[in-house]
Amino acid sequence: MPLSTIGDLRQHFLTSQSNTRLKTELSTLVEELTTGEHSDLTAHLGGSQTALNGLDRQLALLEKYEQVNTQTSHMLSTMQSVLENVDTLRSNANETLLTIGGASSLSQMSNASDVALASFEATVSALNTRYGDRSLFGGTNIEDAPLADAEVMLTDLKTSLSGLSTAVDISAAIDSWFDDVGGGFDAIGYQGDVTGFMEKPLDTNQYITVSARADDDAIRETLKSLAKGIFATESSLNLSIEESRDLQQESAVGLLNSAEKIAVFQSSLGFVESRVEEATARNTAEQTSFGIARSELVSADPFETVTRLEAVQLQLETQYTLTARLSSLSLTEYLR
Repeated sequence: MPLSTIGDLRQHFLTSQSNTRLKTELSTLVEELTTGEHSDLTAHLGGSQTALNGLDRQLALLEKYEQVNTQTSHMLSTMQSVLENVDTLRSNANETLLTIGGASSLSQMSNASDVALASFEATVSALNTRYGDRSLFGGTNIEDAPLADAEVMLTDLKTSLSGLSTAVDISAAIDSWFDDVGGGFDAIGYQGDVTGFMEKPLDTNQYITVSARADDDAIRETLKSLAKGIFATESSLNLSIEESRDLQQESAVGLLNSAEKIAVFQSSLGFVESRVEEATARNTAEQTSFGIARSELVSADPFETVTRLEAVQLQLETQYTLTARLSSLSLTEYLR
């Protein structure tokens, strides 16, 4: 009777093949248990991944808007901080200028002018704050600083005041420099875009418009009032102490009035912030919803996976045990 035998080499090949298959299956099951998803989604979904691809596209788009909204939120927060700083500078200068009265000395008025100058320079610097590689208060012009250097503005303003000798005339000239269309502030002071506002997407259907620019009336009023406090004691203007006092008192009143305008300016920016927060919350809810739907499509049952994993592990251990026993066989052991 003929015997069917398997040669040692063939036996080794079959054993190795079985080991490789079991190790691959074990690795796949470990991966599925770790990730919670089926490793072969094509087989799991019956060859059609249309629904999964649609969910992945939606989730990728929502992630993109999440990043944009986070960046926009940080940018708006920075802008609010700048405006708070501007208002603090306004308030500090206002407190000093409000102390100027009929009994104030030239030294006290000079000190008030110094405070106004420091506040003017710091205000300009604050409004030229950049967020990353972009300016914040220049509308669609994100490359250039929205305001010229304080020294440049004050030098041009000083030139426009040449020959004036009364507080009334100087005040009117400063008002004209800041307020007139095409005046000194428009021509030299403000360097941003004058026709457009920065826009940011919230999602596929909504945009926000950031209308906070450094040419806003709140900024003009603040800088204008500070300038009056500065030039009240300008020696080249040869103002009498009474005229200087009147101009600084007008400066104090202007700074007091500009507080409300800055508050409105901040409020409009706050409204934009609230829209970004609402969009972020809405996008987060949609991400959760789509994430759950995706999980239901691709998730692997952990209990089933553990059962299969234990079965494969047992098979592999059995394979190793048999291999070890076969490798220890000898003719002496066989003849026994």
